Amino acid sequence: MLFSRAWRVVSPSTTGARSRMESGGRVDMVASCQGLPGLVLGRATDPVRPHVQSHQAGRLHLAYSARRLSGAVCDDNINLESGSEVMQTMRWMVACALAAGLMGCGGGGGASPAPEPMAQVTLSTAAIKQDLAAGDVLGLKLEGQWTFAGTGPVYLQLRDASASFSLPAVQAASPDNRIALDIATLATLEPGKRAGTLELRACRDAACAQPFSSAPASVAYELNVAAVPDWATHQANARHSGEVAIRLDPAKFSKAWEWRRPVGSEPIGGINPVVTKAGKVLVTTDVYFGEARLYALSEANGSVVWQQSMGNVPAFNPPAVGDTKVYAAVTGHEATYLWAFDLETGVFQFKSPFEGQWPHFLAPTVMGDAVYQGSGYYGGQIKAYASGDGALRWSAMPNGVWDMFTPAVDDQAVYHHNGASLFVFDKVTGAEKARIADPFGGQSGYSYHGAPVLGSRGNVIAFAGGAFSGRASSNTEQYEQRKLSSFSISAAKYEWSTASAYLTAPAVGAGFVYAARNNPAALDAIDESTGQVAWSWSPPAGTDSEFHRNLVLTKTHLFVSTDRNVYALDLKTRQAVWTYPAPGMLAISAGRTLYIATGARESDGRLVAIRLK
Repeated sequence: MLFSRAWRVVSPSTTGARSRMESGGRVDMVASCQGLPGLVLGRATDPVRPHVQSHQAGRLHLAYSARRLSGAVCDDNINLESGSEVMQTMRWMVACALAAGLMGCGGGGGASPAPEPMAQVTLSTAAIKQDLAAGDVLGLKLEGQWTFAGTGPVYLQLRDASASFSLPAVQAASPDNRIALDIATLATLEPGKRAGTLELRACRDAACAQPFSSAPASVAYELNVAAVPDWATHQANARHSGEVAIRLDPAKFSKAWEWRRPVGSEPIGGINPVVTKAGKVLVTTDVYFGEARLYALSEANGSVVWQQSMGNVPAFNPPAVGDTKVYAAVTGHEATYLWAFDLETGVFQFKSPFEGQWPHFLAPTVMGDAVYQGSGYYGGQIKAYASGDGALRWSAMPNGVWDMFTPAVDDQAVYHHNGASLFVFDKVTGAEKARIADPFGGQSGYSYHGAPVLGSRGNVIAFAGGAFSGRASSNTEQYEQRKLSSFSISAAKYEWSTASAYLTAPAVGAGFVYAARNNPAALDAIDESTGQVAWSWSPPAGTDSEFHRNLVLTKTHLFVSTDRNVYALDLKTRQAVWTYPAPGMLAISAGRTLYIATGARESDGRLVAIRLK
């Protein structure tokens, strides 16, 4: 067909629809054709033949100086009109084969340019689903293949519209056609669920301003980001697991600050194990008939935010924190109370009396709306108080060891080991639900020095028997090493005991119980199901002779104190990757700071803060 003038299609057509035309010196036709991923044919340089410039998914743009339209793929009848006058009805067909790009388009005026080769990328990495903690930098690798039949360089660009990962820069594709890209989650991710897609595309240039039009490869991801809990009581939490589920990089560890208890005339001069909450570190003085003082230190720089004095008392014990309050017990013979202060201001909230005869205790255990405190005129008693106003809810008397214990608590029950048996109490009423004898346990007229640890199998792990420190102090370590025993709560029966006796407060997580012993010195990873040692680590010969204090477990590292140093062990390599030259009691805050209350067996009054990020 010949036209006496040029016309321009301004209304797209796919299957016989009418397309309106207007004068314009050339003919552009836009149409969608089934089976074609999309073409764009731009302004013609030949009066008969269209040229291909680019394409969009599902659309055709045909530009002619307009003599005739011909071809053989899409078969549409289009009415060409000028105003209301039908100028011509023509049958047009687009001759475009897309097996490997555009093979050519014809219109009776010769062959189109050769199609451009396409670079193709594929990823073999499966969809990503990961649980992590806020602040974690979790490294991952994306793997796949790329191909290109043409000449010239190929560059790869990875994109993340949801901005959850730190991504590599645009990089030249490797000569071996392999794709291996390292990515990592951003440390700034807030707690919650995040979903998105990582998209990889191939480009002609290093700026990726000219991407190939081939489809990109993609990997979907889902991240569950958990808030990091603070170190709230003995061994971190109401389970007393000693676990803080974060990932760490020892290359980032650095000392932040240190603080020392003010010098006084009181004979002990030490501090108790610390707890943390909302950017504060809570410290109590360990005293023997001296001034009991509670300090709230800034986690940023160690400065005193507020402090409270309870006056001269026989003993002051380690603190614990709840949502809005700090709790610590003053103990003696008659002036024995659980004190509570506002976390933000230090303002006094309440004090609740309990029985005691010069005892010392580990930190109380806070769970929900209740605080659980060791007590008893002859020890061996547990009291439950309302966390809001200190009202007594119930008291249980399992007897046994005198002092230096705290119960473990979960949603169902309260757990206590008295040296001879594990007791399970109803959380609401305090009624005894179960009593499970420990074959390696025994009654003690001294102290317990420990707390039950809730395991991952519905089990409880605890030291068998009591212990003695030889000092009227709430921070001094006991002499005795003891076996660890495991109990099934659902079956209400004893499961196993370790072959060796241990000294340190254990940490439990990922199917293992970690505990350290002396003579000879060894840190053991104990299978939580069987009680058998899976692997062990010993400190460097000639530098450290004993293990002391407690263990702290993270997702990537295990922290342990000897008589000279604190070590961080890599859980994959089982080797020490960081050392600090002072021993002590350990804690890790939600702000990713390691605290060392220095002193191998007892505190020297100093607190060191190590930034872990």
